[in-house]
Amino acid sequence: SAKVKVWGGKIPVKFSLAKREITAMEEPHSMFVLLPRISYLPLVTKTVRDHFVDYAPAIREDMWFDFDGKPLRWHLPIGVLYDLVKDEVALPWNITVHFTGYPTKELLPCRNLTAVTDHFFHCLKEACFLKYGSSSIIMKMSKGNHQLIEDALVSGEYKKIIEPSKEYTESKSFKSPQSKLPVRVLLGKGFEPALQKIIIQPPLELRDRKGVGYTLETGLQFMLPGVDLTRLQVLVHGIQPPMTASLLWLSGQMCHADQFLYVCLHKKDPKASTLSSNSVT
Repeated sequence: SAKVKVWGGKIPVKFSLAKREITAMEEPHSMFVLLPRISYLPLVTKTVRDHFVDYAPAIREDMWFDFDGKPLRWHLPIGVLYDLVKDEVALPWNITVHFTGYPTKELLPCRNLTAVTDHFFHCLKEACFLKYGSSSIIMKMSKGNHQLIEDALVSGEYKKIIEPSKEYTESKSFKSPQSKLPVRVLLGKGFEPALQKIIIQPPLELRDRKGVGYTLETGLQFMLPGVDLTRLQVLVHGIQPPMTASLLWLSGQMCHADQFLYVCLHKKDPKASTLSSNSVT
């Protein structure tokens, strides 16, 4: 299926320790890693930490990352982080590693891996609530499947998520009149920095007022009224799907492991329509 293919996607990354944090006599070599799109930076970078930690200051804070001077939000899937800067990146993606100066005003606290997996399951519950009207399907998940999903996110072995995820992806209650599409829209190149920090997530039902299922185009028009979509680049899992694609199909086949469909928007033209604060509330 399309889901199996996109969940297996990886991004080549070059990690380098921030020069101002190097305390050793010699500068450490950069580290090259293939990162899974569906996982999260803190979960798949233990080897990166081990590689650089001896070169970093003795008094350290939580490890964090930046690209081009901008902190990378660890609570977003790696693939989404990449899609937000894709046009600015020449592969491998150059990411800087930090052990000091954690930007508490820009990043959520991340004391340990449990904070990351807790966040993931919180998002999963939220997505299931939108789809089924209840998150009980996650609350009742077997401990075994819960652990399998955690382990798969850490190992990056996406195939190990497929089977346990069937516990909440094959529910027959989706597509009921109460169901909503778990879609999140993020703004990238060309948008104001303040807007780039916002995750747009309005309640989007399966069908519009006329009873017609949303396409990617009509769904975005509903979520971002007044915006000229012809001047935007629309990315889902690094590709530009046709605007006529069914949003219901995309939600089922192109979602991330947390069951949200992440749509990244970039301006093609600096004169493209701007968003007002009213457009994202």
